[in-house]
Formats: sequence, C-alpha cells, structure tokens
Amino acid sequence: MSTTQTNPSVTAEPSTTAVVQLYDTVLLHVSRAAEAAHKGDFQAQFDEVMSATRIIDGLNRCLDMAQGGQVAVNLREMYEAVSRTLLRSVGKPSAEEACDKLISAVRDMRNAWAEISGLPPIAAQ
Repeated sequence: MSTTQTNPSVTAEPSTTAVVQLYDTVLLHVSRAAEAAHKGDFQAQFDEVMSATRIIDGLNRCLDMAQGGQVAVNLREMYEAVSRTLLRSVGKPSAEEACDKLISAVRDMRNAWAEISGLPPIAAQ
C-alpha cells in the first residue's frame, strides 16, 4: 500500500496571485538594490540584484513556450532584459537610475497581472 499523497493545492505553475506576489518581491529587491547603489554599498546591491534575478529566473522557467505563443515569447524577452540590466548595473554610477527604470517597467507588468487576478494595482512613487 502506497502512503504517497498528493497535495492538490501545489501546482507546477504559479497562480496569477502568486505571480503578483513574486513581482512584489522583485520590486522590493530592486528598490533595495537602488538604495544600496545610492549609498555605494555594492555588496548589498549585488545581493539584492541576485535575489531579484533568482525570482525572475524562476518566473522565466515557468513559461510554457509551446502553449504560450507570443505572450510567452514577450515575457521571456522581458525577463531576460530585466535580469541582464540588473546584473550589468552592479557597481555602475548609473545603477540607481537603471533600477528606478526597471521598477517602473516591472511595476507595470505586476499591475497587469494584478488586474487579471482581481488585485489592486500599486501606484508609481
């Protein structure tokens, strides 16, 4: 007799609400990276960038390229561009500005997912 049980609440693909929460966490890390860059704390900036890029990489790996069509292609390109820009910003004089631009782009994407999920948007700061 097998004692293996499955949990129906655990899925391979994140729910739209979980995606919004992941975007919120990315925004937090990118904001902290911008703050660290402003202070000249490049180790903290690097740590925050790495935390954000790990989440972005996870979102990227969840994309179903076979079924997702152009939407999946566009998301993959966006995820890769955000990660690339974050990684290239570490230690650069323009890092804070780069992070601020990424925050705007990621917030827009987060708000699109929030609308799909019936969650409130977050406003620009």
